[in-house]
Amino acid sequence: MSTKSVASRREFLKGVGLLGASATVIGHQAVAVSPQKPQSLGKAKNLIFLVADGMGTGTLSLANHWKLRAKGEPLHWMQLYNTPGFHSSFQNTASASSPVTDSAAAASAWGSGQRVNNRSLNTSVDGQPLVPLYDYAKKAGKKTGLVSTCKVTHATPAGFAASVLHRDMEDAIALQYLEKGIDCMLGGGRHHFQREAVPHLLPQLAKEAVDLLPQFKAKGYQIVENRTGLEQVVPGKPLLGLFAGGHIPYALDRNNDSGFQHVPSLPEMFTAALKQLDGAPKGFVLQVEGGRVDHAGHANDPACILQEQLEFDDCIPLALEFIATHPDTLLIVTTDHGTGGCQLNGYGMNYNGTGAALDRINQFTASFDTLAYRFKTRGNFDTVQFQQATGIKANLDQADRIQAAIDTNIPNLNSVMTDTFRDELMGISAVGWTSNNHTAENVELLAAGPGAEAIPGLIDNNQLFGYMRQALGI
Repeated sequence: MSTKSVASRREFLKGVGLLGASATVIGHQAVAVSPQKPQSLGKAKNLIFLVADGMGTGTLSLANHWKLRAKGEPLHWMQLYNTPGFHSSFQNTASASSPVTDSAAAASAWGSGQRVNNRSLNTSVDGQPLVPLYDYAKKAGKKTGLVSTCKVTHATPAGFAASVLHRDMEDAIALQYLEKGIDCMLGGGRHHFQREAVPHLLPQLAKEAVDLLPQFKAKGYQIVENRTGLEQVVPGKPLLGLFAGGHIPYALDRNNDSGFQHVPSLPEMFTAALKQLDGAPKGFVLQVEGGRVDHAGHANDPACILQEQLEFDDCIPLALEFIATHPDTLLIVTTDHGTGGCQLNGYGMNYNGTGAALDRINQFTASFDTLAYRFKTRGNFDTVQFQQATGIKANLDQADRIQAAIDTNIPNLNSVMTDTFRDELMGISAVGWTSNNHTAENVELLAAGPGAEAIPGLIDNNQLFGYMRQALGI
């Protein structure tokens, strides 16, 4: 490994003090793609990287069929295939340790040019820190931004900006954002920036937690916590927007619960980020993640994954509008892996019931995640509220199973619920699943703008790093 691809040990150890490294390679070795600066400079001043985390082709197809039926038009994503100037690729998503990647390894492949072990974040298989993309961008004088419906310290955004041994070291990731001066961060994750909001920490570590917000303020950051605050920020000034302690609530819940009106949507955060970064003399690099597509896939929640994908899709016309007036911008639209094996299935005689099933997805008014939280908080499974939110009438055996899970404090109650009502959910939505896990399927990638033409039709995830650097000339 070249010394240029390894960060200083001093800087790296700020984020790796809690865990030991594990670097057993049992899956796919990284393809030999040099992380060194390309010989020829690119012509892209800006890069917008849109990622629907956990979106398999089945999820994309489900959302497209729903929109065709409900709105009479395809997804914006699907329209890109026939849009002049867009190049499409098929992306292999394997990590160094498995044919099935996790989000940390996938983001690290994009962010460092090397395949790493699952759970690692820009740390090589032999435990060495790797230089993330945003370090190169900063060195070239570009501004950098991260937008996510997950915590901004979560694996996918962190993969462009941080280097730690394990993805769960989110307090260390937040500190690296501060030290590196990431210019715009919008999403969830307040717990990792604010000492009084760190219930995730073990008692022996809580006293060592640092409240980073005063330090961000001291460096000139605007700090906002709601939609109103986001609308009032000063363009061009560093911005930290933290709209939830953990992840941003699901779109399905935000659309049906007035208690979430203060939380901005992904398109709203994307728009705000563009306003903050536009006009940077040497350009910018911005990653925008629809992160909870993945979470809905893990939960096997059909209505939830649909709404997350639709909200992500609404970011695409915003990007197109921007590149129309900024032709020196490379736009990449992709996903890191599939999750759950989501598929719309044939239903009824001659499959004629599938269309009506798509219509019935609209009857859901809350995610299984939110329902699980409500039932856990109250200590009982409310069958009436459950039926109102889902249209499913639980029988006695099903109600007893959910109540037993609540009584024993089983984690991932949302997954217990979707598993319990799997047949009913199939009957309502015609959506089926292969697991609650990630999948190894190759995934879609679309690109337009300077450098897009160089991206091959079949690509390994870690190869994209070199093409992005080449396009940006960094």
